[in-house]
Amino acid sequence: MFRGVHSLAIDAKGRLKIPTRHQAQIDKACAGQMVLSIHPDDNCLLLYPLGDWQNLERKVSALPSLNIHTKRLKRKLIGHATDCELDKASRILIPATLREYAKLNKKIILSGQGHNFELWDEDAWHKQISSLDSLSKKEAVPPEITQLSL
Repeated sequence: MFRGVHSLAIDAKGRLKIPTRHQAQIDKACAGQMVLSIHPDDNCLLLYPLGDWQNLERKVSALPSLNIHTKRLKRKLIGHATDCELDKASRILIPATLREYAKLNKKIILSGQGHNFELWDEDAWHKQISSLDSLSKKEAVPPEITQLSL
């Protein structure tokens, strides 16, 4: 499980160094083979170990192909997917098209989401968190969450 929020930097060549605490887990899970794609609803990127990506891709591919929501999801999520591999320095190359989509500048946030990571521009991340906090105050808390014990 990938956990934690990491403030990182993209180098001049568009590479991101994976934090040390996640390197062994990634190596064990997928030997450094990962998939990077755009988030279908947010201006961020998604980074998955190859096996977890393949599970997600199978689920998406099994959805009804004539459904407009399925088409949108496939075209955004699968259509923009890029294979990437951790290099010897535990870095991944983020293609320019994906950096442009997520408006990634030098400073980014790598946020563990369990089976994957989200990559955000640092300023966009802070705005997103503030927005979620504000929106959640206007919505009723779902029963599934109220039953959770922290």
